[in-house]
Amino acid sequence: MARSGLSRAQDQIHILLKFPLEQQLGAETVAALESTERKVRREAFRRIEAHEPDFRPHAEDVVRRICARVSAKAPTMAVASEESGLHFLSIDDFDPNVGPPEGVPVYNPYTGVLSVYPEQNLEPDEAVAGIREAVKSDDAVEGVERVVIYRAISAFDTTLQTEPESDGYGYDYSEMAGLDARRHQAALQTALAGESVPWGIDQIGARAAWRRGYAGQGVVVAVVDTGISPHVDLALPVRGATFVPGSISYTDDHGHGTHVAGTIAARRSNGLGVVGVAPQARLMAVKVLARDGYSRGDSVALGITWAANNGAQVINLSLGSGQASDSLRRAVIYARSRQVIVCAAAGNDYGGAVSYPAAFDDACIAVAATDQSNRRANFSNRGSQLDLSAPGVGIESTYLANTYRELNGTSMATPHVAGVAAILLSRYPGLSPLMAQRHLEATAMPLGAPDLYGRGLVHAERAVATQPQPVVSPAVAVVVAPAAESDHEVATPAAAAGRSAASKRGHNSSR
Repeated sequence: MARSGLSRAQDQIHILLKFPLEQQLGAETVAALESTERKVRREAFRRIEAHEPDFRPHAEDVVRRICARVSAKAPTMAVASEESGLHFLSIDDFDPNVGPPEGVPVYNPYTGVLSVYPEQNLEPDEAVAGIREAVKSDDAVEGVERVVIYRAISAFDTTLQTEPESDGYGYDYSEMAGLDARRHQAALQTALAGESVPWGIDQIGARAAWRRGYAGQGVVVAVVDTGISPHVDLALPVRGATFVPGSISYTDDHGHGTHVAGTIAARRSNGLGVVGVAPQARLMAVKVLARDGYSRGDSVALGITWAANNGAQVINLSLGSGQASDSLRRAVIYARSRQVIVCAAAGNDYGGAVSYPAAFDDACIAVAATDQSNRRANFSNRGSQLDLSAPGVGIESTYLANTYRELNGTSMATPHVAGVAAILLSRYPGLSPLMAQRHLEATAMPLGAPDLYGRGLVHAERAVATQPQPVVSPAVAVVVAPAAESDHEVATPAAAAGRSAASKRGHNSSR
Protein backbone atom coordinates (compact mmCIF):
# COMPACT_ATOMS: atom_id res chain seq x y z
CA MET A 1 0.00 0.00 0.00
CA ALA A 2 1.13 3.54 -0.61
CA ARG A 3 2.40 5.35 2.48
CA SER A 4 -0.02 7.88 3.84
CA GLY A 5 0.58 11.50 2.96
CA LEU A 6 2.68 10.73 -0.11
CA SER A 7 1.80 10.75 -3.78
CA ARG A 8 1.14 7.46 -5.57
CA ALA A 9 4.27 8.25 -7.54
CA GLN A 10 6.20 7.43 -4.35
CA ASP A 11 5.80 3.77 -5.29
CA GLN A 12 6.99 4.19 -8.85
CA ILE A 13 9.35 1.52 -10.15
CA HIS A 14 11.97 2.01 -12.84
CA ILE A 15 12.72 -0.61 -15.47
CA LEU A 16 16.23 0.15 -16.72
CA LEU A 17 16.52 -0.60 -20.41
CA LYS A 18 19.82 -0.70 -22.25
CA PHE A 19 21.40 2.70 -21.75
CA PRO A 20 21.61 4.59 -25.09
CA LEU A 21 25.14 5.77 -24.28
CA GLU A 22 26.25 2.17 -23.91
CA GLN A 23 24.62 1.27 -27.21
CA GLN A 24 26.37 4.07 -29.08
CA LEU A 25 29.69 4.42 -27.27
CA GLY A 26 30.25 0.90 -26.04
CA ALA A 27 29.98 -0.73 -22.63
CA GLU A 28 33.63 -0.03 -21.78
CA THR A 29 33.22 3.75 -22.04
CA VAL A 30 30.17 3.72 -19.79
CA ALA A 31 31.82 1.26 -17.38
CA ALA A 32 34.81 3.59 -17.11
CA LEU A 33 32.52 6.11 -15.39
CA GLU A 34 32.52 3.75 -12.39
CA SER A 35 36.32 3.58 -12.21
CA THR A 36 38.04 4.51 -8.95
CA GLU A 37 40.63 6.44 -11.00
CA ARG A 38 39.57 10.01 -11.70
CA LYS A 39 41.70 10.17 -14.84
CA VAL A 40 39.87 7.17 -16.24
CA ARG A 41 36.47 8.70 -15.47
CA ARG A 42 37.42 12.03 -17.03
CA GLU A 43 38.70 10.36 -20.17
CA ALA A 44 35.36 8.57 -20.47
CA PHE A 45 33.55 11.91 -20.17
CA ARG A 46 35.86 13.39 -22.78
CA ARG A 47 34.86 10.63 -25.22
CA ILE A 48 31.18 11.12 -24.40
CA GLU A 49 31.35 14.89 -24.88
CA ALA A 50 33.30 14.58 -28.13
CA HIS A 51 30.78 12.11 -29.49
CA GLU A 52 27.50 13.99 -28.99
CA PRO A 53 25.35 10.95 -29.88
CA ASP A 54 22.00 11.39 -31.51
CA PHE A 55 19.46 10.07 -29.02
CA ARG A 56 16.18 9.10 -30.64
CA PRO A 57 13.29 6.93 -29.38
CA HIS A 58 14.08 3.76 -31.32
CA ALA A 59 12.69 1.35 -28.73
CA GLU A 60 8.95 2.06 -28.62
CA ASP A 61 8.09 -1.48 -29.68
CA VAL A 62 10.28 -2.85 -26.85
CA VAL A 63 8.65 -0.54 -24.32
CA ARG A 64 5.14 -1.50 -25.46
CA ARG A 65 5.97 -5.20 -25.22
CA ILE A 66 7.45 -4.80 -21.73
CA CYS A 67 4.41 -2.82 -20.55
CA ALA A 68 2.14 -5.66 -21.65
CA ARG A 69 4.32 -8.34 -20.03
CA VAL A 70 4.60 -6.42 -16.76
CA SER A 71 0.83 -5.93 -16.67
CA ALA A 72 0.37 -9.67 -16.79
CA LYS A 73 3.06 -10.62 -14.28
CA ALA A 74 2.66 -7.82 -11.73
CA PRO A 75 -0.58 -5.80 -12.00
CA THR A 76 0.31 -2.17 -12.39
CA MET A 77 -1.30 1.05 -13.54
CA ALA A 78 -0.13 -0.05 -17.00
CA VAL A 79 -3.26 -2.23 -17.09
CA ALA A 80 -5.53 0.81 -17.27
CA SER A 81 -3.35 2.47 -19.87
CA GLU A 82 -3.32 -0.71 -21.98
CA GLU A 83 -7.13 -0.82 -21.92
CA SER A 84 -7.33 2.82 -22.96
CA GLY A 85 -4.95 2.22 -25.85
CA LEU A 86 -2.24 4.45 -24.36
CA HIS A 87 0.47 1.92 -23.61
CA PHE A 88 2.93 4.48 -22.27
CA LEU A 89 3.79 8.16 -22.43
CA SER A 90 7.15 9.28 -23.79
CA ILE A 91 8.88 12.34 -22.38
CA ASP A 92 8.68 13.76 -25.91
CA ASP A 93 4.87 13.65 -25.64
CA PHE A 94 4.71 15.75 -22.46
CA ASP A 95 2.99 19.10 -22.48
CA PRO A 96 5.58 21.34 -20.77
CA ASN A 97 2.76 23.33 -19.15
CA VAL A 98 1.15 20.31 -17.48
CA GLY A 99 2.76 17.79 -15.15
CA PRO A 100 2.76 14.13 -16.24
CA PRO A 101 -0.35 12.14 -15.26
CA GLU A 102 0.11 9.69 -12.43
CA GLY A 103 -0.44 6.04 -13.17
CA VAL A 104 0.58 6.12 -16.83
CA PRO A 105 3.88 4.37 -17.62
CA VAL A 106 6.47 6.97 -18.61
CA TYR A 107 9.37 6.22 -20.96
CA ASN A 108 12.48 8.38 -21.22
CA PRO A 109 14.13 7.36 -24.52
CA TYR A 110 17.21 9.45 -23.74
CA THR A 111 18.12 7.53 -20.61
CA GLY A 112 16.44 4.21 -21.29
CA VAL A 113 14.16 4.28 -18.23
CA LEU A 114 10.56 3.01 -18.23
CA SER A 115 8.65 3.94 -15.08
CA VAL A 116 5.56 2.06 -13.93
CA TYR A 117 3.32 2.09 -10.87
CA PRO A 118 1.96 -0.77 -8.73
CA GLU A 119 -1.78 -1.01 -8.18
CA GLN A 120 -3.22 0.42 -4.98
CA ASN A 121 -3.74 -3.02 -3.48
CA LEU A 122 -0.25 -4.26 -4.29
CA GLU A 123 2.74 -3.74 -2.01
CA PRO A 124 5.69 -2.13 -3.82
CA ASP A 125 7.97 -5.05 -2.92
CA GLU A 126 5.51 -7.45 -4.51
CA ALA A 127 5.39 -5.29 -7.60
CA VAL A 128 9.19 -5.17 -7.83
CA ALA A 129 9.37 -8.96 -7.57
CA GLY A 130 6.72 -9.36 -10.25
CA ILE A 131 8.37 -6.89 -12.60
CA ARG A 132 11.75 -8.54 -12.19
CA GLU A 133 10.18 -11.88 -13.01
CA ALA A 134 8.52 -10.37 -16.08
CA VAL A 135 11.69 -8.90 -17.54
CA LYS A 136 14.48 -11.13 -16.20
CA SER A 137 15.09 -12.89 -19.52
CA ASP A 138 14.73 -9.80 -21.70
CA ASP A 139 17.96 -8.75 -23.38
CA ALA A 140 16.67 -5.16 -23.58
CA VAL A 141 16.53 -4.82 -19.77
CA GLU A 142 19.47 -4.16 -17.46
CA GLY A 143 17.64 -4.09 -14.15
CA VAL A 144 14.83 -2.77 -11.97
CA GLU A 145 15.03 -0.16 -9.23
CA ARG A 146 12.66 1.44 -6.78
CA VAL A 147 12.15 5.15 -7.15
CA VAL A 148 14.08 7.44 -4.82
CA ILE A 149 12.53 10.71 -3.63
CA TYR A 150 14.81 13.75 -3.69
CA ARG A 151 14.31 16.65 -1.33
CA ALA A 152 15.40 20.21 -1.97
CA ILE A 153 18.38 21.12 0.19
CA SER A 154 17.72 24.07 2.51
CA ALA A 155 14.20 24.44 1.12
CA PHE A 156 12.56 24.94 4.49
CA ASP A 157 9.31 26.92 4.46
CA THR A 158 7.74 27.62 7.84
CA THR A 159 4.27 27.80 6.27
CA LEU A 160 4.32 24.13 5.26
CA GLN A 161 2.73 21.49 7.44
CA THR A 162 4.37 18.38 6.03
CA GLU A 163 5.74 15.38 7.86
CA PRO A 164 9.48 14.72 7.54
CA GLU A 165 10.55 11.95 5.19
CA SER A 166 10.90 8.65 7.03
CA ASP A 167 13.35 6.89 4.71
CA GLY A 168 16.44 8.11 6.54
CA TYR A 169 17.58 10.69 4.01
CA GLY A 170 15.54 13.74 4.89
CA TYR A 171 17.28 16.90 6.10
CA ASP A 172 17.04 18.76 9.40
CA TYR A 173 16.27 22.40 8.64
CA SER A 174 15.55 23.60 12.18
CA GLU A 175 18.78 25.54 12.71
CA MET A 176 18.72 27.16 9.28
CA ALA A 177 15.02 27.95 9.57
CA GLY A 178 15.54 29.82 12.82
CA LEU A 179 18.25 31.97 11.30
CA ASP A 180 16.09 32.67 8.26
CA ALA A 181 13.09 33.72 10.36
CA ARG A 182 15.21 36.20 12.35
CA ARG A 183 16.64 37.83 9.25
CA HIS A 184 13.71 37.76 6.86
CA GLN A 185 12.14 41.09 7.77
CA ALA A 186 15.45 42.95 7.85
CA ALA A 187 16.45 41.47 4.49
CA LEU A 188 13.15 42.53 2.93
CA GLN A 189 13.45 46.12 4.17
CA THR A 190 17.05 46.41 2.98
CA ALA A 191 16.25 44.97 -0.44
CA LEU A 192 13.34 47.30 -1.12
CA ALA A 193 15.38 50.36 -0.12
CA GLY A 194 17.46 50.06 -3.29
CA GLU A 195 19.64 47.57 -5.14
CA SER A 196 22.13 45.79 -2.92
CA VAL A 197 24.97 43.49 -3.85
CA PRO A 198 24.92 40.27 -1.79
CA TRP A 199 28.22 39.58 -0.08
CA GLY A 200 28.91 36.50 -2.15
CA ILE A 201 29.11 38.47 -5.40
CA ASP A 202 32.37 40.18 -4.52
CA GLN A 203 33.64 37.19 -2.58
CA ILE A 204 33.82 35.18 -5.80
CA GLY A 205 35.03 38.05 -8.00
CA ALA A 206 31.82 38.36 -10.02
CA ARG A 207 31.73 42.16 -10.09
CA ALA A 208 35.34 42.20 -11.27
CA ALA A 209 34.36 39.83 -14.11
CA TRP A 210 31.53 42.21 -15.09
CA ARG A 211 34.05 45.05 -15.35
CA ARG A 212 35.93 42.92 -17.85
CA GLY A 213 32.71 42.69 -19.89
CA TYR A 214 31.48 39.22 -18.95
CA ALA A 215 28.19 38.75 -17.10
CA GLY A 216 26.80 35.56 -18.63
CA GLN A 217 25.45 37.26 -21.77
CA GLY A 218 22.99 34.97 -23.52
CA VAL A 219 23.95 31.80 -21.63
CA VAL A 220 20.90 29.70 -20.66
CA VAL A 221 20.94 28.37 -17.09
CA ALA A 222 18.25 25.85 -16.15
CA VAL A 223 17.00 25.98 -12.56
CA VAL A 224 15.82 22.41 -11.98
CA ASP A 225 13.99 22.98 -8.73
CA THR A 226 10.57 24.07 -7.42
CA GLY A 227 10.03 26.35 -10.43
CA ILE A 228 10.49 30.11 -10.75
CA SER A 229 7.88 32.61 -9.59
CA PRO A 230 7.30 35.88 -11.47
CA HIS A 231 9.42 38.54 -9.78
CA VAL A 232 10.17 42.19 -10.55
CA ASP A 233 13.88 41.45 -10.11
CA LEU A 234 13.94 38.50 -12.52
CA ALA A 235 13.59 38.40 -16.29
CA LEU A 236 10.96 35.98 -17.54
CA PRO A 237 12.37 32.50 -18.18
CA VAL A 238 13.19 31.81 -21.81
CA ARG A 239 11.44 28.46 -21.51
CA GLY A 240 9.89 26.38 -18.80
CA ALA A 241 8.31 23.03 -18.03
CA THR A 242 6.82 21.17 -15.09
CA PHE A 243 7.34 17.52 -14.27
CA VAL A 244 5.38 17.54 -11.01
CA PRO A 245 2.27 15.35 -11.45
CA GLY A 246 -0.90 17.41 -11.16
CA SER A 247 0.78 20.80 -11.61
CA ILE A 248 -0.30 23.15 -14.39
CA SER A 249 2.70 25.47 -14.72
CA TYR A 250 6.35 25.86 -13.85
CA THR A 251 5.54 28.72 -11.44
CA ASP A 252 7.20 28.30 -8.06
CA ASP A 253 4.80 27.66 -5.16
CA HIS A 254 7.54 26.98 -2.61
CA GLY A 255 10.17 29.72 -2.89
CA HIS A 256 13.36 27.70 -3.13
CA GLY A 257 13.66 27.76 -6.93
CA THR A 258 12.97 31.50 -7.09
CA HIS A 259 15.71 32.11 -4.51
CA VAL A 260 18.17 30.01 -6.54
CA ALA A 261 17.18 31.86 -9.73
CA GLY A 262 17.89 35.24 -8.14
CA THR A 263 21.35 34.20 -7.00
CA ILE A 264 22.12 33.20 -10.57
CA ALA A 265 20.61 36.06 -12.57
CA ALA A 266 18.75 38.74 -10.58
CA ARG A 267 18.63 41.98 -12.60
CA ARG A 268 21.46 44.50 -12.36
CA SER A 269 21.16 48.30 -12.19
CA ASN A 270 17.38 48.33 -11.89
CA GLY A 271 17.44 50.24 -8.60
CA LEU A 272 15.90 47.62 -6.35
CA GLY A 273 16.42 44.25 -4.76
CA VAL A 274 19.58 42.27 -5.31
CA VAL A 275 21.85 41.38 -8.20
CA GLY A 276 22.79 37.90 -9.36
CA VAL A 277 26.17 36.40 -10.16
CA ALA A 278 25.49 36.39 -13.92
CA PRO A 279 22.84 39.12 -14.37
CA GLN A 280 22.85 38.83 -18.15
CA ALA A 281 22.31 35.08 -18.21
CA ARG A 282 18.92 33.74 -19.29
CA LEU A 283 16.92 31.51 -16.97
CA MET A 284 15.07 28.30 -17.78
CA ALA A 285 12.46 27.17 -15.23
CA VAL A 286 12.17 23.40 -14.77
CA LYS A 287 9.80 22.42 -11.98
CA VAL A 288 10.59 18.99 -10.54
CA LEU A 289 9.93 19.51 -6.82
CA ALA A 290 6.42 19.98 -5.44
CA ARG A 291 5.32 22.57 -2.91
CA ASP A 292 6.53 20.38 -0.06
CA GLY A 293 10.05 20.23 -1.53
CA TYR A 294 9.80 16.61 -2.64
CA SER A 295 10.06 15.11 -6.09
CA ARG A 296 7.41 12.77 -7.42
CA GLY A 297 8.35 9.73 -9.42
CA ASP A 298 11.17 10.32 -11.87
CA SER A 299 10.58 14.08 -12.09
CA VAL A 300 14.18 15.14 -11.40
CA ALA A 301 15.66 12.89 -14.10
CA LEU A 302 12.93 13.91 -16.55
CA GLY A 303 13.56 17.59 -15.83
CA ILE A 304 17.30 17.24 -16.39
CA THR A 305 16.71 15.43 -19.67
CA TRP A 306 14.21 18.03 -20.85
CA ALA A 307 16.54 20.91 -20.00
CA ALA A 308 19.42 19.26 -21.85
CA ASN A 309 17.22 18.81 -24.93
CA ASN A 310 15.81 22.33 -24.88
CA GLY A 311 18.81 24.61 -24.91
CA ALA A 312 20.22 24.63 -21.37
CA GLN A 313 23.97 25.25 -21.27
CA VAL A 314 24.22 25.07 -17.47
CA ILE A 315 21.94 23.11 -15.13
CA ASN A 316 21.65 24.03 -11.44
CA LEU A 317 20.63 21.17 -9.11
CA SER A 318 20.13 22.59 -5.62
CA LEU A 319 18.64 19.32 -4.42
CA GLY A 320 19.86 16.00 -3.20
CA SER A 321 19.36 12.62 -1.60
CA GLY A 322 21.46 10.29 0.48
CA GLN A 323 20.62 7.43 -1.86
CA ALA A 324 21.85 6.88 -5.39
CA SER A 325 19.53 6.27 -8.31
CA ASP A 326 20.70 4.87 -11.61
CA SER A 327 17.88 6.72 -13.35
CA LEU A 328 19.23 10.05 -12.07
CA ARG A 329 22.80 9.09 -12.85
CA ARG A 330 21.84 8.35 -16.44
CA ALA A 331 20.14 11.73 -16.69
CA VAL A 332 23.18 13.76 -15.59
CA ILE A 333 25.48 11.75 -17.84
CA TYR A 334 23.10 12.37 -20.73
CA ALA A 335 23.15 16.11 -19.98
CA ARG A 336 26.96 16.03 -20.11
CA SER A 337 26.75 14.28 -23.48
CA ARG A 338 24.71 17.26 -24.71
CA GLN A 339 27.49 19.65 -23.65
CA VAL A 340 25.70 20.87 -20.51
CA ILE A 341 27.59 21.88 -17.36
CA VAL A 342 25.80 20.34 -14.35
CA CYS A 343 26.27 21.93 -10.90
CA ALA A 344 24.90 20.09 -7.85
CA ALA A 345 24.65 20.76 -4.11
CA ALA A 346 26.78 18.65 -1.77
CA GLY A 347 24.09 18.51 0.93
CA ASN A 348 23.47 19.88 4.41
CA ASP A 349 24.02 16.90 6.71
CA TYR A 350 26.62 18.62 8.90
CA GLY A 351 29.65 16.81 7.53
CA GLY A 352 27.79 13.79 6.19
CA ALA A 353 28.56 12.11 2.90
CA VAL A 354 28.08 14.11 -0.29
CA SER A 355 24.50 13.81 -1.53
CA TYR A 356 23.39 12.49 -4.90
CA PRO A 357 23.49 13.59 -7.68
CA ALA A 358 26.55 15.64 -6.60
CA ALA A 359 28.20 12.38 -5.51
CA PHE A 360 28.14 11.10 -9.10
CA ASP A 361 31.77 12.07 -9.34
CA ASP A 362 32.72 14.12 -12.42
CA ALA A 363 29.21 13.87 -13.87
CA CYS A 364 28.38 16.94 -11.76
CA ILE A 365 30.36 19.80 -10.25
CA ALA A 366 29.80 19.09 -6.55
CA VAL A 367 29.54 22.30 -4.50
CA ALA A 368 30.25 22.87 -0.78
CA ALA A 369 29.19 25.99 1.18
CA THR A 370 31.38 28.64 2.84
CA ASP A 371 30.77 31.69 5.02
CA GLN A 372 32.00 35.30 4.73
CA SER A 373 35.36 34.31 6.21
CA ASN A 374 35.80 31.59 3.56
CA ARG A 375 35.39 28.91 6.20
CA ARG A 376 33.38 25.80 5.52
CA ALA A 377 29.78 26.17 6.69
CA ASN A 378 29.18 23.75 9.54
CA PHE A 379 26.17 22.20 7.78
CA SER A 380 28.06 21.51 4.53
CA ASN A 381 28.76 17.89 3.64
CA ARG A 382 32.25 16.58 2.99
CA GLY A 383 33.88 13.97 0.79
CA SER A 384 36.32 13.25 -2.00
CA GLN A 385 33.65 14.05 -4.61
CA LEU A 386 33.69 17.77 -3.75
CA ASP A 387 34.90 19.97 -6.60
CA LEU A 388 34.34 23.60 -5.58
CA SER A 389 33.13 25.80 -2.73
CA ALA A 390 30.95 28.91 -2.86
CA PRO A 391 29.11 31.29 -0.49
CA GLY A 392 26.18 29.58 1.22
CA VAL A 393 25.52 31.36 4.52
CA GLY A 394 23.13 34.31 4.83
CA ILE A 395 22.51 34.53 1.07
CA GLU A 396 19.95 37.19 0.20
CA SER A 397 17.92 36.61 -2.97
CA THR A 398 14.53 36.78 -4.62
CA TYR A 399 11.54 34.97 -3.14
CA LEU A 400 7.80 34.56 -3.65
CA ALA A 401 5.43 37.52 -4.12
CA ASN A 402 8.20 39.97 -5.12
CA THR A 403 9.90 39.60 -1.74
CA TYR A 404 13.45 38.74 -0.71
CA ARG A 405 14.89 36.28 1.80
CA GLU A 406 18.14 35.18 3.31
CA LEU A 407 18.69 31.42 3.19
CA ASN A 408 21.56 29.11 4.06
CA GLY A 409 22.70 25.89 2.49
CA THR A 410 24.68 24.24 -0.25
CA SER A 411 21.53 24.99 -2.26
CA MET A 412 22.57 28.63 -2.06
CA ALA A 413 26.23 27.90 -2.84
CA THR A 414 25.47 25.91 -6.01
CA PRO A 415 23.89 28.79 -7.98
CA HIS A 416 27.03 30.86 -7.32
CA VAL A 417 28.98 28.20 -9.24
CA ALA A 418 26.29 27.94 -11.92
CA GLY A 419 26.47 31.73 -12.34
CA VAL A 420 30.26 31.66 -12.68
CA ALA A 421 29.90 28.84 -15.22
CA ALA A 422 27.60 31.14 -17.23
CA ILE A 423 30.15 33.98 -16.99
CA LEU A 424 32.87 31.58 -18.16
CA LEU A 425 30.80 30.48 -21.17
CA SER A 426 30.14 34.10 -22.10
CA ARG A 427 33.92 34.54 -22.22
CA TYR A 428 34.80 31.18 -23.79
CA PRO A 429 31.63 29.92 -25.50
CA GLY A 430 33.19 26.78 -26.98
CA LEU A 431 34.17 25.08 -23.72
CA SER A 432 33.03 21.52 -23.17
CA PRO A 433 31.69 20.66 -19.70
CA LEU A 434 34.90 18.83 -18.83
CA MET A 435 37.10 21.73 -19.94
CA ALA A 436 34.90 24.17 -18.05
CA GLN A 437 35.06 22.11 -14.87
CA ARG A 438 38.82 21.73 -15.04
CA HIS A 439 39.22 25.46 -15.66
CA LEU A 440 36.96 26.44 -12.76
CA GLU A 441 38.92 24.10 -10.51
CA ALA A 442 42.27 25.41 -11.74
CA THR A 443 41.30 29.05 -11.16
CA ALA A 444 39.61 28.51 -7.78
CA MET A 445 41.15 30.02 -4.64
CA PRO A 446 42.52 27.19 -2.46
CA LEU A 447 40.93 27.14 0.98
CA GLY A 448 42.00 23.90 2.62
CA ALA A 449 41.47 20.15 2.60
CA PRO A 450 39.91 18.89 -0.65
CA ASP A 451 37.37 16.75 1.20
CA LEU A 452 36.07 19.96 2.84
CA TYR A 453 36.46 22.55 0.08
CA GLY A 454 37.18 20.69 -3.15
CA ARG A 455 39.69 22.71 -5.20
CA GLY A 456 38.64 25.88 -3.40
CA LEU A 457 36.42 28.94 -3.75
CA VAL A 458 35.08 29.46 -7.25
CA HIS A 459 36.35 32.74 -8.68
CA ALA A 460 34.77 34.48 -11.68
CA GLU A 461 37.49 37.06 -12.43
CA ARG A 462 40.29 34.52 -12.31
CA ALA A 463 38.24 32.23 -14.57
CA VAL A 464 37.73 34.83 -17.32
CA ALA A 465 41.23 36.32 -17.02
CA THR A 466 42.97 32.98 -17.59
CA GLN A 467 43.07 31.05 -20.85
CA PRO A 468 41.57 27.56 -20.42
CA GLN A 469 43.95 24.73 -21.10
CA PRO A 470 42.90 22.09 -23.63
CA VAL A 471 42.00 18.66 -22.33
CA VAL A 472 44.86 16.38 -23.31
CA SER A 473 43.94 12.72 -23.61
CA PRO A 474 46.38 10.10 -22.36
CA ALA A 475 48.36 8.30 -24.99
CA VAL A 476 46.66 5.16 -26.29
CA ALA A 477 48.84 2.20 -27.15
CA VAL A 478 48.09 0.36 -30.38
CA VAL A 479 49.61 -3.07 -30.91
CA VAL A 480 50.30 -4.05 -34.50
CA ALA A 481 50.18 -7.77 -35.13
CA PRO A 482 52.91 -9.36 -37.30
CA ALA A 483 52.15 -9.13 -41.02
CA ALA A 484 52.23 -12.90 -41.39
CA GLU A 485 49.38 -13.27 -38.94
CA SER A 486 47.20 -10.28 -39.80
CA ASP A 487 47.08 -7.19 -41.93
CA HIS A 488 44.96 -5.29 -39.36
CA GLU A 489 45.71 -3.37 -36.20
CA VAL A 490 44.83 -4.97 -32.90
CA ALA A 491 43.63 -2.09 -30.74
CA THR A 492 43.38 -1.85 -26.98
CA PRO A 493 39.83 -1.42 -25.57
CA ALA A 494 40.44 2.32 -25.11
CA ALA A 495 41.52 2.72 -28.71
CA ALA A 496 38.55 0.72 -29.95
CA ALA A 497 36.15 2.84 -27.96
CA GLY A 498 37.78 6.02 -29.24
CA ARG A 499 37.45 4.87 -32.85
CA SER A 500 33.83 3.87 -32.28
CA ALA A 501 33.08 7.37 -31.05
CA ALA A 502 34.91 8.99 -33.95
CA SER A 503 33.06 6.88 -36.51
CA LYS A 504 29.70 8.12 -35.25
CA ARG A 505 30.34 11.82 -34.84
CA GLY A 506 28.34 12.50 -37.96
CA HIS A 507 25.15 11.70 -36.02
CA ASN A 508 25.14 14.97 -34.08
CA SER A 509 21.81 16.29 -32.89
CA SER A 510 20.86 19.93 -32.66
CA ARG A 511 20.42 21.43 -29.24
